[in-house]
Amino acid sequence: MSFDLTRHETVFVLTMDAGDNRFNRPSLDRINDLLDQVEEVDGPAALVTTGTGKFYSNGLDLDWVSSGKADMSFLDLAMATQRLLARTLTFPRPMVAAVNGHCFAAGAMWSLAHDFRVMRADRGFWSMPEVDIEIPFTEGMAALIQARLSPRWPTR
Repeated sequence: MSFDLTRHETVFVLTMDAGDNRFNRPSLDRINDLLDQVEEVDGPAALVTTGTGKFYSNGLDLDWVSSGKADMSFLDLAMATQRLLARTLTFPRPMVAAVNGHCFAAGAMWSLAHDFRVMRADRGFWSMPEVDIEIPFTEGMAALIQARLSPRWPTR
């Protein structure tokens, strides 16, 4: 798993380079550690998050949760992810999601929590499959969707 932080003057770039960049305890812990580093910097700063290859983020790591090696349940993972969304929404530095490729489920939610989002037009899909497979959103996630997406957006 490689989640790294680089600095270009006042702009930090958090790069996820772990295949499909799914959220599990190790990746969430690493992301939070990197957010701590940006938050502790004196003076102005901004943060860009991006992935490498085909994926920005493919959401929750369901294989990890069901592997028997996970130290948390699906519900615990969903709540830890919701805490990341809340932290992102209240982060004291501007955050930009530079969506380089596929962005699904909790990865799509995380992109919505950023202050700004940009995505390649020629590559990748942005999707919330929870809608199609009828997995309910938490109250916080539903509020985030309503705040960030206009009612007309899904029809475009």
